[in-house]
Amino acid sequence: MKSHLTAFVLSATWITGAFAQPRGLDPDPLAAEAIGLQMYLPAGAVVTTQAVGQTISYLATDPEATWSLRISILTPAVAQPTAQALAEQHLKAIQATGRTFQVLANEPRTVGAFEGHLLYIQQVLDDDRQLVNGWLILPNSPRSFVVFTILTTADQFLRLRAVFDASFDSIELRTIDDRLTQRQARVLRGRKLIGTLTAEKLRSALSERHWYRIYKPGGTGRTGDDTEIGFLSIECTEAMRGQLTPERKPQLFTGMEMQRGLMVLVEARAIINGEKSHYLDVDGRYWMAWDRASEAWSIRQTRRMGQASRTTAETGIREHMTLDVIHSSKEQFTREPKRYLIPDIAYLSQAEVFLLGRLLPRDGSIAGKMSFYFYDTKSRQLGDRVDDWQRSRDGSGQWVLRTLPVLETKPIVQHFDAQGNRIRRIDGDGTVTERIDPDTLKGIWRSKGLMGRASRQ
Repeated sequence: MKSHLTAFVLSATWITGAFAQPRGLDPDPLAAEAIGLQMYLPAGAVVTTQAVGQTISYLATDPEATWSLRISILTPAVAQPTAQALAEQHLKAIQATGRTFQVLANEPRTVGAFEGHLLYIQQVLDDDRQLVNGWLILPNSPRSFVVFTILTTADQFLRLRAVFDASFDSIELRTIDDRLTQRQARVLRGRKLIGTLTAEKLRSALSERHWYRIYKPGGTGRTGDDTEIGFLSIECTEAMRGQLTPERKPQLFTGMEMQRGLMVLVEARAIINGEKSHYLDVDGRYWMAWDRASEAWSIRQTRRMGQASRTTAETGIREHMTLDVIHSSKEQFTREPKRYLIPDIAYLSQAEVFLLGRLLPRDGSIAGKMSFYFYDTKSRQLGDRVDDWQRSRDGSGQWVLRTLPVLETKPIVQHFDAQGNRIRRIDGDGTVTERIDPDTLKGIWRSKGLMGRASRQ
C-alpha cells in the first residue's frame, strides 16, 4: 500500500477536484513535465503515470472508466515525418484489417504554434459495441510527436466531444529545444543552491522535533469532519553515522560509524484503509556527512493488524556519485540490491529533501524554478524534480515551495515560516500535512478512537 504518509516519508496517482471549469474541464491543470505539457482534462479525470525505461506516458480516465485518454511520445522511423502523414499511415493500417469503420474527423488541428492533425474513427466490434478512437498528433520537434489517444463508446463520444475539444484547446506544449533551454536555467539555479550548502549552512538547519497531522479536509472546517490519514514527526540533529542503527551502542562504533554529520529522524503512523486496527508505522533515519560526499539511510516499515505484523526495510548508501539501495523483507527473506550512478549536476540527499525549506535562502538571492536529481523511494527510481521557491504574496512573510517530481502530474505545495520551518504541505489530491502541537494531535486521535504508537524519547 502506498499511503499519502508513505509518499511523504519515503520521498502516481491523483484524482482531480469536483469543481469544474466552464466547458466541463477540471479546475487544475495536468502538469506533464516529462514531456513539456500542460493541459486541462475533463472534470473528474483520474491520472496515472507509466514509465517504461526512460519513456513516460500518462493515462487519464473518468471514475466510471467510460473513456480514456493516453498521452505519449512517438518517434517514427521515417524520414521527415509530419502529423498528417502519421494520421494517414494509421488510417491505412486500420483499413488493412478489413474491419468496417467510419471516419468522423480527419483534419488539420492547430494548437498554439503547433500544426497537428486530428483523426476520429468509429468501429463496430464483434459483440456489436460501437467504439470511437481518436488521435491528436502534435509535433514537439522535427523528429518526435506528442500523441493524444482517445478511446470511448459512440454514445459517450456524442456527449463528450465538445469537452475533448475544449481540453485540446487548453494544451500548452513546449518544444524539445524550449524544454532544454528552460531546464538548463533551472539546473544553473539548482547548482547555485548546492554551492551554498556548506557545513555551516547545514548546521543551521538543525531543528527540534516537529509534529504533523495528515488528513483530508471534510469541507466544513470542523476537525471532527476531517478524515485522518496519519501523523509524523521530523527532527534534525547532529549524529554519528553508526546511529542509523539505534540498537547499536555508540561506544562500540568503529571506523566510518564514528563519522559525524546531520541526521534527520522521522517517525510516522498511517491508517490503512480507514481501519482503526490496521496501521503502517514508518521509522526513518537519514544521515549525511557535513561535506555532503556521503550519505546513508535506513527506513523500516511495519504493517500492523491486531497482533500480527510484517516489516520491510530500505537501506541506502551513497559514496560520492554512486548510490546503492537495498530493499528487504524480514518475513519473506528477500533482499533486492540496486546500484545507481548519480549525474554530477545538482543532487539532493534524502536528508536535504526533508530540510529544503530551511536550506533555501529567504532573502531572494535564489528564487524561481530549480532542477535537482534525487532518489525517489516512492517509485524506487533516481529521477529529477522541479522546485519553484517563491515568497508568499499574502504579506505573511512565509515562503512557498512547489515541487513537481518528473513522474508526478500535479505539484506538491509546501508553506514555510520566515525561519524555514514547514507549516503545511498540500498534495495534489488535497491531502494536508499540517504542523500541530503533539498534545492536540493526541486529542484528535483519541476523540476518533484511533491508536497512537510508541515513540522514541
